[in-house]
Amino acid sequence: MYQSAITFLQAKGLKSKELKDHLHKILKQDAIKKKARLLQINEVCERVWFIEKGSFRGFLRSKGRQKNEWFMKEGDVMFAPLSVYTGEPSEVAIEALEDSIVHSISIRQLELIYQRYLPFNIIGRKLTEEYYMRSLQNADLLRESTIRARYLRFLKLYHDLDERVPALHIASFLGCSEEAFNRVRKKINRK
Repeated sequence: MYQSAITFLQAKGLKSKELKDHLHKILKQDAIKKKARLLQINEVCERVWFIEKGSFRGFLRSKGRQKNEWFMKEGDVMFAPLSVYTGEPSEVAIEALEDSIVHSISIRQLELIYQRYLPFNIIGRKLTEEYYMRSLQNADLLRESTIRARYLRFLKLYHDLDERVPALHIASFLGCSEEAFNRVRKKINRK
């Protein structure tokens, strides 16, 4: 039931049988329906989710519109970092793009694991580095001057999500209209 989350953590360096047993006891599994929200805007993020199946988007509101900030899929860990680290309400909402299965623990449980199992701090650092690098890649993507260049970089970073994420959400992420995005996508896919 929780083996995918444990396998993921083992690949990041989890070795302690005691911690694996502990995680088996505290991990919470949820089936999430498409369009359901794990986190609302202005809600404090109190959980960390591991995605076993499905995909999600993180979005905020800007000028009355939704603006996609990131996408996550199977094998990813997600949460709203600013909310978790500051305890403040999140500016980002998290929504399922597909029917999904996630495993989660509370931030409090995670803090207790960091205190009780010191080697797990290394795994936390590795994950932080990985997702920090991903945020830098997203920032680089958005600095591209044309929709075409942004979409080509999107395809390199998220090649497996292009067909799974609705065009409206990719366009929002790339900072363009859905119509402009579809024109560019059509030209690139013809080649």
